[in-house]
Amino acid sequence: MKIRLRGNSIRYRLDKLDVSLLEEAGKVESITHIGTGALHFVLRSRDITDPVIRLEHDGVHLLLPAERLQSWYAPDQVGFELILPNADGSELKVLVEKDFQCLTSRDEDDRNAFDNPQAGQNC
Repeated sequence: MKIRLRGNSIRYRLDKLDVSLLEEAGKVESITHIGTGALHFVLRSRDITDPVIRLEHDGVHLLLPAERLQSWYAPDQVGFELILPNADGSELKVLVEKDFQCLTSRDEDDRNAFDNPQAGQNC
């Protein structure tokens, strides 16, 4: 899972293994070790009607409605956006997307990324 933080937004990009874990086990996480601690980003599928995000002592936990995820698992679905209210009145924008293979070569392993729909096209 790739996570990008920018301002009041979080972007989650899940590869094939991540999506499979979320669909089958109901949970996918990414852990980054920093010094003696670890930072966790966790996505969970739950039988809830509205998404919930929580900042806990060790990381960010996003709970997503299982029913909404069912349609996202379909091969033709790329991602979805959430706008979640913060306690201070501001909003947090959350994007959950499937991670596509890069069109240009990078020093990055994207073997488990989804096939890029633009591959083979003139971009």
